[in-house]
Amino acid sequence: MSTFKYAVFAFELEGLAEDLRIVDTVQASFQKLAKAPGTFVQVVKSMEQAGPAIDAFKEKNCGSAYNLAVINLNQFPSAPELEFLLGEKVLGDPRSIFLVSLRGIQAPIYSVARVKVEREAQRIAEGSVYGAPSCVDTYTPANRAETAARVAEVLNAYLEEDELREKARLSGTVLPSALSPATELMRRSSTVFFGRRPGQTSAFMRPGSKAAANQATKADGTGTSGSARP
Repeated sequence: MSTFKYAVFAFELEGLAEDLRIVDTVQASFQKLAKAPGTFVQVVKSMEQAGPAIDAFKEKNCGSAYNLAVINLNQFPSAPELEFLLGEKVLGDPRSIFLVSLRGIQAPIYSVARVKVEREAQRIAEGSVYGAPSCVDTYTPANRAETAARVAEVLNAYLEEDELREKARLSGTVLPSALSPATELMRRSSTVFFGRRPGQTSAFMRPGSKAAANQATKADGTGTSGSARP
């Protein structure tokens, strides 16, 4: 692991319904992209597995935090456990891509993700940080492959931003004010929430909203949506 420049933590609950699984497809799509050769992706399937895996990673990498996280929030155990996992003493509060579906997300868990996204987006809007914030991406069984490919591209773009930040830090230069690579990708999607910016409404399609319900209807043909609205 010490030969890798970047580290990504990925979580998806073991036993999740097949049509809600997406993390392995994200990883496969990411392996085709530019930043993959220098990136270690650690995939865990339970909170019980997460602790030992994270400890082993830190032991081999001098306590280093993860650069990024990809977390499938569907049927995630609890909001307190998500807060704990993201914390400075565990993952190190990395930028994260949260994945949700209409039928698998719970309001308290979604709220933890949304607060993190909005907090980071505010810092970026104030000009204190360059790049894109964490994001929440909504998917259905019908568009899993498309979503996985987009998430992989955003993951790759996040790492490009990390490289730009590090080069700027070492050279003492100021990063450009133009949109970051990850932000440009997010803006192309109607299902990605990455916070609000001046003069811009959210691009996120809230689970439980009319728009989200319409998408679910198209995907499964049932005409109903059983989501809990965050």
